[in-house]
Amino acid sequence: MTDKLRNHIPALRYGAKIFPEDIAGLLGLPYVGSVIYVDANSGSDSANNGSAADNAFATVAAGYAAATSGKHDTVLLVPSGGTGRTSETTAITWGKRFTHLVGNAAPTAQDVRAGISFATGGSLSITENGCLFKALTFNGTADINVPVTISGDYNSFIGVDFKGSLNATTGDDTAARALYINGAQENYFGACTFGADTFDRSAANATIEFASAASRNVFDNCRLIMSTDATTPVHVLFTGTSAIDRWIEFKDCLFYNFTANDSAEPAAVMDLSAQTATGHVLLTGVCSLHHIDNWEATASGRISMSAWTATTNAVGKMINPVVD
Repeated sequence: MTDKLRNHIPALRYGAKIFPEDIAGLLGLPYVGSVIYVDANSGSDSANNGSAADNAFATVAAGYAAATSGKHDTVLLVPSGGTGRTSETTAITWGKRFTHLVGNAAPTAQDVRAGISFATGGSLSITENGCLFKALTFNGTADINVPVTISGDYNSFIGVDFKGSLNATTGDDTAARALYINGAQENYFGACTFGADTFDRSAANATIEFASAASRNVFDNCRLIMSTDATTPVHVLFTGTSAIDRWIEFKDCLFYNFTANDSAEPAAVMDLSAQTATGHVLLTGVCSLHHIDNWEATASGRISMSAWTATTNAVGKMINPVVD
């Protein structure tokens, strides 16, 4: 017979509970401070205080407000129904150092059933350092051009789906971005997805924009996806003369586009035309583009990749093989 912990800790036999903050490793961190619970389905910002799953807040905004900077407090999304995503109608500035946001949901490649849905007026701006964001989806159906902005450094995003706004009006706006990175350096994105292929993008917009020395960011095993009915959208846009200093890295990343009948493939994955200062985009491992004409049109000398083919095809681009 299996020996149970409650046989050795009498308090457990009388109803005491062990919470995630008592076993921090369950959240992917060796130590956490307070755990603040958020449940979009059955939580309440007015009646609850976020101290337990059955006393959860309803929004991330309320959970974040209850956290203390520098204490490794964790806002934990514990969905009990629905999409598992909160409805945020205010702009959240994530400006508390070492404060984390974790979804308690299956770590799928996309559409994680925990996260934030941005309603009109909602957005997320990450301005501080050392924060973990894990197992989340960021999306919305309102016309919000830039739902998520990062200007903080040394943050980690694991299994996060940055969908952007799933809105046809946004898709037709040149200012639309799923993620805007401005001055943010040395952030890590592991197994993340950026963009969506459920609506068409028709304008010269971007999935991710880098601006003003957004350097040494690493994208590891990530997917960038979109659907277009024009040739002008790009996945990665660099704005300003020094959008990156030194380098950024895409390792084992996939860049995908869907267009009806493969008739309006975008001209390039990236637009580096504004980057006049020295800076390099490193495509390491096996990066591939799918149904996009080329990697970059005007400044390809700033892109470095493994020369694993000697053909005249764009390196990493899928080709249709002849099958006997």
